[in-house]
Amino acid sequence: MDLNNLQVVDLIKKNMRYQTAKERVISENLANSTTPNYLAKDVALPDFKNALAAEQTPKLEMVTTNPKHLTHDDAVKKSADGEFVVYTPKPTSPLTIDGNGVIVEDQLNQASKASGEYNRMITIYGKYMDMLKLANTKINA
Repeated sequence: MDLNNLQVVDLIKKNMRYQTAKERVISENLANSTTPNYLAKDVALPDFKNALAAEQTPKLEMVTTNPKHLTHDDAVKKSADGEFVVYTPKPTSPLTIDGNGVIVEDQLNQASKASGEYNRMITIYGKYMDMLKLANTKINA
């Protein structure tokens, strides 16, 4: 049995890669917390519109109903691993005098959440492997 072909393991790995990309972007935001005119960045899955269109039989058009929604034409770039999109969301709070939009407390909170989610995925992965090992010993016995 190839564990890499299991959908659960694949989802866990993808979530862990996402959390790693998110932590990388958060660390860049924190490093630039005093850089003039720097706006905090975030991470998203790429081509959500294309993924949605592929899943829908009656094709749905993406509509923005809130100014905070991403549009297809927003300036985005691929993350270092190329799997996720790094973008600059519209600031939700006032900028500092020098134009910096990084709120250190928010970034630390996001870092804590990303770290907790990553650790949760490690725990789920370990429990799933333990379950497979137990099932395998019951079959062989």
